[in-house]
Amino acid sequence: MRELRRLRASCYERVRGVPVPQPFDLPQFLASVGEHRGRRIKLILVPGLAAGDGFASGWWTKLDNEDQIYVEQDTSPLHRDAIALHEVGHMLCDHYPDEVLDTTALRQALPDLEPAALAHMFATRHSYSKIEEREAEMVASLLIERAGLGHARVDGRPFKLIDRLGEALGHPLRDERCG
Repeated sequence: MRELRRLRASCYERVRGVPVPQPFDLPQFLASVGEHRGRRIKLILVPGLAAGDGFASGWWTKLDNEDQIYVEQDTSPLHRDAIALHEVGHMLCDHYPDEVLDTTALRQALPDLEPAALAHMFATRHSYSKIEEREAEMVASLLIERAGLGHARVDGRPFKLIDRLGEALGHPLRDERCG
């Protein structure tokens, strides 16, 4: 339990100054994170990305002039947001993995991608340690809280009681949301 609290506190410090638009809008959020980091972030939706055996539904590639986040297109908007926020977690935690993964699934998922871009991704696609994955998940969870993406819904409409309870209890992350 103490380890989880330390992880949450550490990740909270990483996301504290990151502006989160209200209502949440992923492209706007990525633009603000890019501005915060001083690097443009490009979101690329890829159909069938997670179709490969054991292949992730998203990844982040750091290029010389921009960061690119690849996300499975064929899923719900909430899941796409969660995938992208997980990759932002890796960015904000400065994760630089050390094990190169098999890229066969990349070739199958992205047959139309320019060879130079694909070659760069092959050179930079890596796996992360369990600790790094936990950090990225925690950062994504904290950002989801701040974005209000985890709110309960009834008949497709927001269930306002949860919001009111959160506001009454003064949740520190919700207090920092941007308007």
